[in-house]
Amino acid sequence: MSRNQKLILAACAAILVAGCTTPPALTAAQVAENAKPDPRQGEEVRNICFTQQIRSWRALDRRSVIVESGGRNEYKLDLVGGCQPDDAFMSIGLISRVGGGSCLESGDKLVTDERFNSGACMIRKIYKWNKDAAKPEAPAAG
Repeated sequence: MSRNQKLILAACAAILVAGCTTPPALTAAQVAENAKPDPRQGEEVRNICFTQQIRSWRALDRRSVIVESGGRNEYKLDLVGGCQPDDAFMSIGLISRVGGGSCLESGDKLVTDERFNSGACMIRKIYKWNKDAAKPEAPAAG
């Protein structure tokens, strides 16, 4: 076996061993904290029905928005897809799969300004939202 072949073999072995190392395990508290939803998030609901239209909306983060129905009830819409609600400046649109219906459910679409992103997302889940509950604490800077 030539010297170059031995070097290549040694390099491959080093890469193989490095690939087998595992990251440090998370503690049970870290796992629980990562899985814990926002305390303002309530129970999951099947749909949201509106008498006329959504009264208002705001982006919660890059994966969800809060919408207000006519009775001042708020709901969190968990989103999947390329839209970025916090980049929508003026409006969002909600498109029901039923077509012209006054209710939204999982699988319906949310669209935003398309100037800065792909513009459309699918509603993955809907939750009741309690705006008066305590907000989660920000993680301590380390």
